[in-house]
Amino acid sequence: MNLYVWGITLFAAFGGFLFGYDIGVINGVKDMPSFRETFHFNSTNSSCSEDVKESTLLGLIVSLFSLGCLTGALVAGVISDRMGRKPTMMVGGVVFVVGGAIQSAAFYVWMVLLGRVVAGIGVGILSMVVPVYNAEMAPKHLRGKLVSLNQLTITAGIMVSFLVDLGGERFDVGWRVALGLQCVFGTVLVFGMCCLPETPRWLVKKHHDTRAASVLTRIRKASEQDIQEELREIQQAVDRNPVAEGFLELWRSLFKWRIFQRVLIGMILQLFQQLTGMNVIMYYSTSIFCKIGVASYASTAIVGALNFFTTLLSVFLVDKVGRKALMLLGALGMLVSMVIAASLLLDFRVERDGGNEVVGYVVVILICFFVFNFAYSWGPVAWVVTSEIYPLHLRGIAVSLTTSANWIGNFIIAMVTPILLASPLKTYGTFYILSGFLLAAFLFVLLTLPETKGESLERVEMLFSRPWLERINISYYLRCGCPWWGNSRGLYLGDSNLSSSTQSDQYKTDDTTFLLHGESQSASETEIMYTGSTSHSST
Repeated sequence: MNLYVWGITLFAAFGGFLFGYDIGVINGVKDMPSFRETFHFNSTNSSCSEDVKESTLLGLIVSLFSLGCLTGALVAGVISDRMGRKPTMMVGGVVFVVGGAIQSAAFYVWMVLLGRVVAGIGVGILSMVVPVYNAEMAPKHLRGKLVSLNQLTITAGIMVSFLVDLGGERFDVGWRVALGLQCVFGTVLVFGMCCLPETPRWLVKKHHDTRAASVLTRIRKASEQDIQEELREIQQAVDRNPVAEGFLELWRSLFKWRIFQRVLIGMILQLFQQLTGMNVIMYYSTSIFCKIGVASYASTAIVGALNFFTTLLSVFLVDKVGRKALMLLGALGMLVSMVIAASLLLDFRVERDGGNEVVGYVVVILICFFVFNFAYSWGPVAWVVTSEIYPLHLRGIAVSLTTSANWIGNFIIAMVTPILLASPLKTYGTFYILSGFLLAAFLFVLLTLPETKGESLERVEMLFSRPWLERINISYYLRCGCPWWGNSRGLYLGDSNLSSSTQSDQYKTDDTTFLLHGESQSASETEIMYTGSTSHSST
């Protein structure tokens, strides 16, 4: 195990900690009596308020953070492609510190709103660039694990924020301390990043091959021959996809169909990651638990701890089980828990009757099961997939678009949820709506996503070479989602009659044949060839 590359990526993933802390801290802060008194909310009803106007304002405080994140994610792609991944993370950290300072010093609602937007811009930048940095640093057999560290630190930030809220709710300045800690964490990231290297792939893209080779030597426990081979593969990927000259040319390249279809897949995946409803729990669990008659802050802390430790499990699963299988299994688990929880709340009229402690705690258990299924699947895996499916010359801007879709979904969830909870639909109706999105997410992954486990970043893009309509093959994707069925390489097509040679491996489905070329006489000939029938001529 190369501890150096683990250390680099783990510290870079501290940017995810800032992301998670800001998501979680507002959950408790918005319901602290001292916060509500300072800004003249209805402090007597706290989180159980049925005031739609007040709920809308609280939703705005939560959701403006997401709009800031959307802005940051959109600009981060251009910044990271021009300046580099490392400087972009430092910029994101500085902006985050400024936003945290404004929030903790606020005496008026507009200051809180402004601070949320500024901190959101910083988090948006970090949420885009951290997965890309880790993916470009990681060797292919560890890429899933190392990119998943971002989600692990997000959940660590959420857990820490819930504990801070639990300890601070009794103090008049508790909410200021909770928000002010953002400045401390952001400062640690900015100064720590000074010691980390730039990614070798970005260096090759900018024609700094000598520096790229030096970084590869430090982050790989490999022979000189293996390092030179990886460097050549990166150089060939850059040569095949030359950097676009000018901003307009860059966007034209992005909207070519072979690239744009992947951008759409990535954006929809990130949108569904939010529409699963996880941030309904992360933002509004104290309100939900209050409405169903259970201890809100303690239950929220338990949920945060479960989220963290289950995400830790995903770090070890994502490169063994595969991306697609985890997402399918997680969507099913979340769907079952949401439907049962909604049905219990409706059948026992829990919210209308002022709470039912027994049913309430059963619902808490179901929510914990929901969080468990999200934490090993959609939480980390959506970020892994969207950081690895784009070519190097467009990776920055493509990931910025997919991350922006995540923050659009985040804004919708943050803004609409308190209105739904205060409406006649209440919690059970909200859960039924989320169940519909979970079913759609399951079908989308089943029909559109290939398995990318075990492939280099330069080879992953080749998995999308199939024509769009022929890629919608349920049998093929069921096999892709079952890593225990078939060959252990990236496609997992489950054909027992695999023919192999030093030149190529043949993968068959019911109606198609692939030739996935590995090392050939000319390394630049690495490609996937598609033929429309089960017969083919070898090349």
